[in-house]
Formats: sequence, C-alpha cells, structure tokens
Amino acid sequence: MTYREPFYPIKMAARDFLGVVNSLSDEQFLTTLYEWTPRDIVAHLIGWNTLMIEASLSILDGRQPAYYDDTPFNYSHINAGYSAKYPSQNKEDLLAQLQSSLEELEKFIQGLSDEEINADRGVLHHSGVPATVKKIIASLASDYEYHTQQIRDWIGKG
Repeated sequence: MTYREPFYPIKMAARDFLGVVNSLSDEQFLTTLYEWTPRDIVAHLIGWNTLMIEASLSILDGRQPAYYDDTPFNYSHINAGYSAKYPSQNKEDLLAQLQSSLEELEKFIQGLSDEEINADRGVLHHSGVPATVKKIIASLASDYEYHTQQIRDWIGKG
C-alpha cells in the first residue's frame, strides 16, 4: 500500500518505536523509566491511536475533540485510563494490540480525502490555532518519536 501524507510519518515513527520496544527484555519492558514503564507507553499509544479516529471525526463534524477537556491535566486522566484499559503485562500481546490499532488508524486515514484531512471546520485547538485532522495526526507521530527517544535515552543510561 502507498502511504500518503499524513499517515506516512506515523508509519515511520511507529516502526522506529516498535524496533526500540522489541529490543527490550521482558524485565526492561516492565521497569519504570521516568514515570512510566515501556508497557505503560505502549498502552498509552494504543489508546491514542483509537482516540485520534474519534477526534478526527469530531473535527470533521465541527466539534471539539473530547480529549481537549483533559488538556489542563496534561492528559493524565486519559492516559491513566489507557493503562487500565490495556492491562496486559505481556510485551508481545501489547505490541500486537498496538499494531492492530495502527492498522485501524491507517485504514481510517487512508479513507479520508485530502480535503477532509486538511479541512478547517471552525474547531480551535486549545492553543488557539485551527484544529485539523492533519495536525492531530502529526501530533501523534511526534508522540511516537518522543517516546522512542525517551526509551533510547533510558537504554543508553542502563
């Protein structure tokens, strides 16, 4: 399949993330780095993959995504919920769930037209700029990149 913008950056960022997580031992996968374990980070990303579909639909309907309500709390309520929603401690199981959620997100994004991906439907991001599907998807790719680097830095210290 050919990946068009904006999914391609997520695909590449997720590939790098999966490579780093796959390199971890089972013990490392469950060891706290900073505030979360790599297991928690995987659960977080599974949830956000799904949430970005819901958020995109909200934006396309001209409604503010529900997750914006958790912005003042740095999304801590949402993230805690994902850790509980995806409780497996098994790395292979969680990575399979992550891959499945990525495939669902990819299918959704690939089904949108370029106009829908870039559309400004009058929804404002909490920063005051227009919210678009392209921008929230780019934000998700950045989250993958951030967590990949976070784990790489942690491994380098070990």
